[in-house]
Amino acid sequence: MRGKRPDKTTMEGMIWNANHVLDLALSPDTPGIPRGMIKNCKGIILLSVVEAGFVFSGNVGTGVVIAHKYDETWSPPSALGLGGIGFGFVVGAEVKDIVICVMDDTTLDTLSGEHQVKIGGQISATMGPSGREAEVAMNLSEKGVSSTYTYTFSKGIFGGISLESAILNVRSKENARFYGKSAKAKEILWENAVESPKGKGIEELHHKLDLLKEGKVLVPTPAALEKKDSMRIEAEKAGAAAKASQTDVVKVDAKEEAAKEKMGPGLV
Repeated sequence: MRGKRPDKTTMEGMIWNANHVLDLALSPDTPGIPRGMIKNCKGIILLSVVEAGFVFSGNVGTGVVIAHKYDETWSPPSALGLGGIGFGFVVGAEVKDIVICVMDDTTLDTLSGEHQVKIGGQISATMGPSGREAEVAMNLSEKGVSSTYTYTFSKGIFGGISLESAILNVRSKENARFYGKSAKAKEILWENAVESPKGKGIEELHHKLDLLKEGKVLVPTPAALEKKDSMRIEAEKAGAAAKASQTDVVKVDAKEEAAKEKMGPGLV
């Protein structure tokens, strides 16, 4: 069924959703992210939150981080979980998809560690400026400039939010399942420790990131939409197959969870 999101607890699903986020960012119906921001960033985080379905325990969403290498190419993706914020954030703001531009090596290094990272704690985050041709009126490498800029898409509407108190965590087991070997996130992002599987949507991710860097838009062709739907089906199959080995996955309904949060502990 076109339009349905696949399971978000496998890399196949995370990559599908990451491609979907980039489709939104590249849509001519949105003002877009300044190309200078993408050109100068050290990495990109692409997240999607869960409205209903499976998610890692303690998380409200999942996604990937991709490094922007010194030779202007992009690394394979590393899996992330998004926690530290309640489901009221998901339902109340109707936030569905998030792009985070990481602007310095130190922050990307922190994000690719094996420990949880708190936004507003270990790293700072600011709502990002919009407009593909907008001049980013600062030297993005200067000390004191915000280490990350965030953008959100809610029902196709483009905007900026604060992710203060959100926690990002590396999904090491999922990386190992997808790539067929154990590798730390830093090794995936910087050390060519894994081979990107063909036909899983990684090539499309890299192509779309290059288009963002050039300030271009993208209108999916019928063939591209058909391929996207085929990849969604494959991601769903991967999600179903992975359930047997995923010990930290729970099924949630964001509206129900948000209602429980309002009631408070012990009142559910």
